[in-house]
Amino acid sequence: MTDPSHDHDNDPTALVFPGQGSQAPGMGKLVYENSEAARRVFDEASEVVGIDLKAVCFDTNADDLADTSNTQPAVLTTSIAFLEAMREKLAEVGHTVQPRLFGGHSLGLFSAAVAANALSFRDALKLIVERARLMGTLNEERPVGMAAILGLDADTVRTICADATTGDDSRVDVANLNDDTQTVISGDVSALERAMEAAQAVKGKAIRLKVKVSSHTPLSIPQADEFAHFLRDVTFADPVRPIVSNITSDLLRTAADVRAEFEAQLRSPVLWADNVRRMTNEGVTTFIEVGPGHLLARMIKRIAGDEVEAISLDDARDQPIPISILPQQSAS
Repeated sequence: MTDPSHDHDNDPTALVFPGQGSQAPGMGKLVYENSEAARRVFDEASEVVGIDLKAVCFDTNADDLADTSNTQPAVLTTSIAFLEAMREKLAEVGHTVQPRLFGGHSLGLFSAAVAANALSFRDALKLIVERARLMGTLNEERPVGMAAILGLDADTVRTICADATTGDDSRVDVANLNDDTQTVISGDVSALERAMEAAQAVKGKAIRLKVKVSSHTPLSIPQADEFAHFLRDVTFADPVRPIVSNITSDLLRTAADVRAEFEAQLRSPVLWADNVRRMTNEGVTTFIEVGPGHLLARMIKRIAGDEVEAISLDDARDQPIPISILPQQSAS
């Protein structure tokens, strides 16, 4: 239901930011080469994190890039580089994008908070480094993983997870509800493999993800609690426009809202399909994916259909300046 207090004087546009899984070797290189603003983002990120993120993004192979400690700062940095390049190039032609809402998938919500001025880029990087470390600690304690289940509805997948869970030492849960027939599950490898077999037995497709982490389930409660302590030292501000909560699809309007979201995010499922529906209910008709790849744009089209336009800045390959692919009504 549309929020009656919502201000609709801005574009019917949402800027959405991808998360882990969208990374690819070479990501951000074209934008880096063609935007001074993007170069500044990479330089600042490398200084804050203490590693050369250009080398990580441009030269690292897929396996090394998939390491969570590399992936999370690399995806955040590439996304903000796209954002600043878009703003830079639009300013050169006297235009701006005034999004109605910001959204992000898991890690992408940190990029959204930066874009909405709720969190500084430097603080977001520091948080992401800590978040990646904490996610890695769970795999050190017990073998964990994630898998995508395709072709089955969420209720069926929930039942499969419940049946595959045999106790606290072997459990699997729904982590991401990406669209109506794509659900990511996460948990102990033993339970994960049972759930994958059960999904295939009822004609679903199960794809093991190339990550050695588990997130967005109750298994991550200890990591989420530790991350919450880390968040206490970080300054948040009210976002300039609302951010859509991964956890509830509510609109995050205050600094306190954003902080609470990140405190709970690691242990809570990402309700991406509901996020997209909330944005369309708020009047969004154009989604611009800001970051590497086009996973979100494709998911949005599957969720919302032909009623919306969903594009990725990373698809601007013929002219590697992000605004070359923007719908005309979004750059005004």
